[in-house]
Amino acid sequence: MSIEQLATHIAERSSDAGCVAVALSGGVDSGLVAAAAKLALGSRAVACTLVSELTPARDRERAMEVAERIGIEHRILKVSALSVPEVRRNQIDRCYHCKCLVFRAIKEELGDECLLLDGTNADDPSDRPGLKAVREFKVFSPLADLGLGKSHIRALAFDAGLPNWETPSESCLATRIPLGVELSAEDLHRVEVLENYLHSLGLDTVRVRPDNLMATVEYLPQYSEIIAENRDKIVALAIKIGLQSCTFKEWVE
Repeated sequence: MSIEQLATHIAERSSDAGCVAVALSGGVDSGLVAAAAKLALGSRAVACTLVSELTPARDRERAMEVAERIGIEHRILKVSALSVPEVRRNQIDRCYHCKCLVFRAIKEELGDECLLLDGTNADDPSDRPGLKAVREFKVFSPLADLGLGKSHIRALAFDAGLPNWETPSESCLATRIPLGVELSAEDLHRVEVLENYLHSLGLDTVRVRPDNLMATVEYLPQYSEIIAENRDKIVALAIKIGLQSCTFKEWVE
């Protein structure tokens, strides 16, 4: 499979669509779909990045970088995820309601005749709550449709020269909050501030999980030395942003 074959597949599926909108998160999967859509459809393809309280700024910046490299029209759409009660309540179906918000916002921006594409791939679990929204909004997932998994996608993204081809898989900030604990802008902001600092220290993959006014920093074993050297600074930052302190835990993927 090549990106040209992926582009052909997208072109065949979207032949009757007035336009094609790729939900570009900034990750490698949606980045590859955006690149193939641009190759297949030129100016008929648009990338849309949804920005909400759940979106780290680094994801938005990465999406902008990818779109610029591809040369695809890129629209930043701002929404409030916390204004949706079902998202804010943070139950097991949170992702479904959030995806509905995303797809609805793109449809409102570009019109109902626009075909939506996303980066769902063959390795994604079939029971993910967000996939229900994918089906309901008739979103086309070309990577999953062609049976492309993560390793193949990264190889294609590398060949296409995408700047995020080896970016670790990410998830929204809400995944750091325990299910059943209501989401708040304050908790999400604290998570982002601490994770941004940890990224600046060289931790490519890290999770900050708040629980009341404490937080647990989960890090991969290869970052143990960085954590040890900066432990006091991390705790000081946690206190500065309103937490009582934080603990540290090795995270085995």
